[in-house]
Amino acid sequence: MAQKYQKIMHGSVSEVYIDGERDELPTKIEVKMTGDFEDLAVCGDYATYSIYNGYKIEGTITDKKTDSTLELAIVEAYRTGVFPDINLITSLGRPGGSARERWSVSGVMFTEVALANIEAKKGVERELPFVATMATNLEAI
Repeated sequence: MAQKYQKIMHGSVSEVYIDGERDELPTKIEVKMTGDFEDLAVCGDYATYSIYNGYKIEGTITDKKTDSTLELAIVEAYRTGVFPDINLITSLGRPGGSARERWSVSGVMFTEVALANIEAKKGVERELPFVATMATNLEAI
């Protein structure tokens, strides 16, 4: 029987794909969905109720930069106002296991791009924050 620590999912067994292309050198991937709630207080009731107004998906991909392809696409989208339809797929698993948790995130728009981020004696790392419109679970553990 596997020990509990052997069931821990591990970042070293993860992948991210941006429009079907594997990001070869990611160091951190975060995607989160946050509910938008409004407080409602009514006369004669001491409770505060929550009204659900929708959700927001946002995240950041941090990786080691190998080329300028993504930066050029983001700059062109900002310049023209025409944003490409970008999808992300994340994959997370356990060391030694074949099971994966996979999410597809669509309607991705990168909200910031560093045109230069250079530091002496270090490989260039870039952060790409984004917002998205839809998240779909493709596989669960």
